[in-house]
Amino acid sequence: MTRSPSRQDLARSLAQEAGQLARAMRAEQGTGFVSVKGRQDFVTKADQAVEAMLRDRILTAFPDDGFLGEETGQTAYGPFTWVVDPIDGTTNYLHGLPEWGVSIACLRKTEIVLGAIALPDLDRIAWCARGEGAFLDGQRMHLPQHAETDSRLAILGHSVRLELQDHLGTIGGLLRVGYDYRRQGAACFGLLAVAAGWADFYFEGHLNPWDAMAGLLLVQEAGGTVRVSDLSQFLKHGGAVLASRAPLQAETLALLRPQHSSPGSP
Repeated sequence: MTRSPSRQDLARSLAQEAGQLARAMRAEQGTGFVSVKGRQDFVTKADQAVEAMLRDRILTAFPDDGFLGEETGQTAYGPFTWVVDPIDGTTNYLHGLPEWGVSIACLRKTEIVLGAIALPDLDRIAWCARGEGAFLDGQRMHLPQHAETDSRLAILGHSVRLELQDHLGTIGGLLRVGYDYRRQGAACFGLLAVAAGWADFYFEGHLNPWDAMAGLLLVQEAGGTVRVSDLSQFLKHGGAVLASRAPLQAETLALLRPQHSSPGSP
C-alpha cells in the first residue's frame, strides 16, 4: 500500500516539480507567452500553468484544504490553506536571471505551519515546518546569534505602491552607516538569503501574502526574526515585511523607520 505524502513532503516535491515545469515552458515560449497586468507586474503562461498544476495536485491530495494563489486568488477554503506563488521574480525568470523561485506555504488558520521554496535555475531547494527547523538542500540552517560581522549586507525590494523617494532614502541611510545592499527582484530569494545567512536582512515596503509566507517561516525556523502586520490582515491586504538576523533587529528598525513610518511598516 502506497503511503500518502504528508503536507511537508508534498510541498517540497511540488516546489521542485513546479520549477522544472516553469523552466521547460520558458524554453519553449512563443507568441503571447507574456501579458502585462500593471506596472512592475507581468504574468506568463507558465505562471498560469504552474499554479493550475499546484492547485490540482494539492487539492487532489488534500481535498478539504483551502488554496490561495497569485494568479487565481482564493479558490478553495478549509482549515488548512495553501498559499502559492508559482513564479516569484517573473522579470528575472523572463530575462534568464537565476533569482526567481516557486514559493509554497501552508497555514492552519492564520499560523504558517510549513513552507518550501525552490530556486530552479540555481538547483536549490529549501523547506521548513514550524518547530522542526529549516533546511537548504538537506542541511539544517542555523543563523548566528551574535551581531559581529566584518560587513553588513541588506537585500531590498521596491513596490510601485510606495513612494520612490522612501526607497531611495532607505538606500542612502544604509550606505551612510556602512551597509551594502542588493535588489534581487524576488522576495522568496531575499527571504531565503536571510535564512541561509547570505544577507543580514531583507526589507520590502509592500509584499503580497504569496510572496512572503514560505520565506517568513524559513527565517523564523533558522533562528531569525520577522516583522509583518497581523497575519490575518496580511493575508487579505499584504504589507511591509522585515526579516533579519535576530541580533540586528533593533539596528535595522532604527535604520528603516525614518523612511517608512506609515501604519503597517516595521
